[in-house]
Amino acid sequence: RRVLVGSMEALDTKQKATLQEYQSLVNAHDIKTSIQILNDCKWNLQVALNTAFEMQLSLGSGGGSASASSALPPAVSTSENKALEAPATLQQRPSASSGLESPTPGSTTPTASSNGQPEAGAEADWTPVNTLMASGMAFLAPVAHRVIPHWVAESQNIHPRAFTQQLKQIYRDLPNFFEGTYLEACRLARTQNRSLFIYIHCQIHEDTEQFINTSLCNQAVRETLNGNFVCWAGSVTQTDTHKLCQRLNIEGYPCVAVINPNRESSRIPAPLHMGLFPPEDMINWLHEVRSKYEQEMKETRRRRTEVKQSSQLREIQDMEYIQALQQDMEREEEEKKKKDLAAVAKMEEKRKKEEVERKQQEELKAAEEEKIKKLEKRKELGDEPAAGPGVVLVVIRLPDGQQIKRRFQEEATFGALFDLIETYELLTPHGEEIEKWVMRSRYPRKKWEDRELTLKGARMGRQALFFVQEDI
Repeated sequence: RRVLVGSMEALDTKQKATLQEYQSLVNAHDIKTSIQILNDCKWNLQVALNTAFEMQLSLGSGGGSASASSALPPAVSTSENKALEAPATLQQRPSASSGLESPTPGSTTPTASSNGQPEAGAEADWTPVNTLMASGMAFLAPVAHRVIPHWVAESQNIHPRAFTQQLKQIYRDLPNFFEGTYLEACRLARTQNRSLFIYIHCQIHEDTEQFINTSLCNQAVRETLNGNFVCWAGSVTQTDTHKLCQRLNIEGYPCVAVINPNRESSRIPAPLHMGLFPPEDMINWLHEVRSKYEQEMKETRRRRTEVKQSSQLREIQDMEYIQALQQDMEREEEEKKKKDLAAVAKMEEKRKKEEVERKQQEELKAAEEEKIKKLEKRKELGDEPAAGPGVVLVVIRLPDGQQIKRRFQEEATFGALFDLIETYELLTPHGEEIEKWVMRSRYPRKKWEDRELTLKGARMGRQALFFVQEDI
């Protein structure tokens, strides 16, 4: 919200904190001018710092006013740059072999040998802090990692395809980034009906190397991105990427975002994450955003389908007249087809009925033959011996509760018992036919399978009790 210029009382707590941070960063003393700049920048600290830089350059070239200069820091001479120190974490320059970011105009970049290392005697003073010094913005050195990406001096604005290819050459395990412009990536995502994953690369940021190696090059993250998203990467030094950062309100690096290319309204903010991102958290975030966008895509497709259907409705109405003229002929043809189908169905029903009767006759005949075969098999067992020495009374209980009692000589084999069982119809307690069965005894507790074994050899005594069970 805008406030009255110079009115500290009208500021809320958040605005007071922003004002204090702005004044401390730019070493400004004029509260009124500082509030005016923040008002114009809608209290966006990043934009205000960029404005301060532009105004400072304007004042340095002879333009501007005295009141505006009181809210800006004095320019720092080249000789004073060497006296200023920045935090150790900011004194890292980009890899000499990357070629992705170029230093500010007028600064010296170290040359690289064939192995990618700086040659002996090469200059090594190009850092984010020195870039600020050379731009007359030494007062922002302590926060270089936050503000320099937006207004770092012009670098080589290479084509997005070349940038992506160079990035892949340096980091071999990156996701499959699309080689082309942002708009081309959006069109591809719409064609494939996928969400667009965006990575904003800032070579001079202290966390970039760690973020790429631990997160983007992580196998699980790479598989998730390649399998569910169209991926695109851009550098903050490229004009189009810089505009995209402003549109997405990106204020920190490294940054990733997910965009729904089919979203009809650009006012809805895109999910984004700035800074380091553990692989597990990144995967969970990607799945959550993808799930959310899937619902949006379904809704978008539904609305587009409705629009398409509405446009087709008029064409359908125009065709109705012609269709009405053809309906009479089609109705007659349909009646003829129905009669033909009815005749065919009647013949098919008759054929099926005859087939059922034939199968029933075959089943009855097969059952009769099976019955005769069982009787013949039972006769093959011979006459039942009378009770006496050397004779064993065998009792066999079937699964449906029936009992088979018969005497056998001690020399009879278990094969004779199995043949006797097969002469009966074996059914479960529910009346279902049993195809596979086994014979067991409780004393001894055993399953009998050897057809050549005799009752005497099995030491069954004068009586033997067996149980037939379904073999499951």
